[in-house]
Amino acid sequence: MKLSQVPKGKKCRIKKLDFTPEMKRRLLELGLFPGQEIEVVQDAPFGGPVKIKIKDYCLALRRSEADYIEVEEENEQ
Repeated sequence: MKLSQVPKGKKCRIKKLDFTPEMKRRLLELGLFPGQEIEVVQDAPFGGPVKIKIKDYCLALRRSEADYIEVEEENEQ
């Protein structure tokens, strides 16, 4: 599943970043790496940005960027 497909309020775990080396390095520096748990806190309509929460901060990604982040849903406990 792509990050851009995750509904607001859902938690997921990053499986893969499918970017160029430069972009992948930038995202790794921001804390986006395989195995990291994230939560979608806002999903803007009409192709707008996806706002995610990583640990204790929020980050907005373009929907086109979110399309290249493969995630798996977290099991609710």
